[in-house]
Amino acid sequence: MIDRDSPLPIYFQLKQFLKQKLESGEFEVGAQLPTEQQLCAQYGVSRAPVRQALIELVQEGYIYRRAGQGTFVADRAVTKEENSVPFQLLANDMRWTSLLKRTVRRWNQEHPDYTIVLDVNMPLPEDFQRTLRSAAVQGKAPDMVSIDFVWLAGYAESGYLTSLDELDPAWSARLKADMELPIARQNHVQGCLYGLPMQADVTGLWYRRDWFRAAGLHAPATWEAWVDLLEYFAQPSIKARFGHQSSIAFPLGPKAREATFNLLLPVIWGGGGDLLDADGELALATPPVLRTLEFLQDLTLTRGFLPPGASLFPWWEPPRMLARGEVPMTLGGTYEWPVISEESGWETEDDLLRHLAFVPVPRLSETYPPATSLGGTSWSILRQSPLQKESLELMKLSLSTELFAPFYHSTLQMSPMRSINQELSASSLWLREILPLLRLARPRPMLGPYIQISLLLQQMLEMILAKGAPVAETVALTARYIALLLND
Repeated sequence: MIDRDSPLPIYFQLKQFLKQKLESGEFEVGAQLPTEQQLCAQYGVSRAPVRQALIELVQEGYIYRRAGQGTFVADRAVTKEENSVPFQLLANDMRWTSLLKRTVRRWNQEHPDYTIVLDVNMPLPEDFQRTLRSAAVQGKAPDMVSIDFVWLAGYAESGYLTSLDELDPAWSARLKADMELPIARQNHVQGCLYGLPMQADVTGLWYRRDWFRAAGLHAPATWEAWVDLLEYFAQPSIKARFGHQSSIAFPLGPKAREATFNLLLPVIWGGGGDLLDADGELALATPPVLRTLEFLQDLTLTRGFLPPGASLFPWWEPPRMLARGEVPMTLGGTYEWPVISEESGWETEDDLLRHLAFVPVPRLSETYPPATSLGGTSWSILRQSPLQKESLELMKLSLSTELFAPFYHSTLQMSPMRSINQELSASSLWLREILPLLRLARPRPMLGPYIQISLLLQQMLEMILAKGAPVAETVALTARYIALLLND
């Protein structure tokens, strides 16, 4: 029953299945649930998503655990309190809502006379923006939205969001002072802070550390070294040794949506190219950009290093292939560890450090600086919300020591806050490895109507890298389309 083509995390799908059984009465109150091993076998998944699903069901009061005995169905027959208030979150990724859930539980413990009932809505990625805009037009916008950094400016400038400076200037100033600089820039619009960044990531190259060590190989810093590694892993004898199918995987087609542009932009930067000139104007059809796209086209089509069907991959398929041992390398983001963990069964930081490593994408030569593309998710407060005060207080509560730092340590993700990252560097070897990559992070260029322009760039990359369209002509045509949008 697990849909591996779904953008929903495996643990969340499993949690929903179990919740339906619990709410329908299929499991009676006090009955013992199947063990983790039995659930793994029943649903064909590893232990990591099973464990996460059970943890969240415990936290939500559906089940409880007895040490040494097992997991049992809880009695959820509770009377609805008159002093409870519904709170709506529109989420872009279910993985990053757990911090808000923990915060709401803490709020309810501290405010028994005014409890919050959290209602999370996570539409499909292609429906997210339509859902938000439709709700706002009807005057039914959610109280809070978790939103990608690159979308935040557009919604702030359109009047959807309330500035945190407006709600509490003193707290907002302290928050800004602690943010990692590139993340602070992505959450400011016209000098005002519109989002509390609650998850940050960078893109780069994942590779199998254990395979590289076994073969005496090192991470590639340049395109030449990268090609040598791709050719090495394309040899039949090496494929037989490690059991993989292709040298590398990354998404190319429409199912990947923004991921292709996000992942390949640092390769363009590493080739000396950019999408904007020094004045911030579009500069797409330049020699460095064309050279980089010709190099990538050589990898994907001429040399055929990618798996068959790469143009049909959604963004989450390449990290799953890496987890299954089907490729030794992928272009991806630090945010993909939960996906890899679900698929591989690697659960601990030791597992991660033993099997995987993550570095900036290779560049044309070492004379060019390494770069990563910055991504992440912020909580923003909707201007229509009648619960702006409560939203702000939840944001403040989420930053407490008991909630914020443990969230990043448990998910092995970067924090947007410098103080937390300093703490994480002292306690986590993995985070100590990847946190320096934040200093290399660059934002995706904000060109006017970003959503439409991003779609044009993704289509350009698909045409060149998956369908073999001529590079110069395709780039020139895309540049003309983008210019029309910018001048509209």
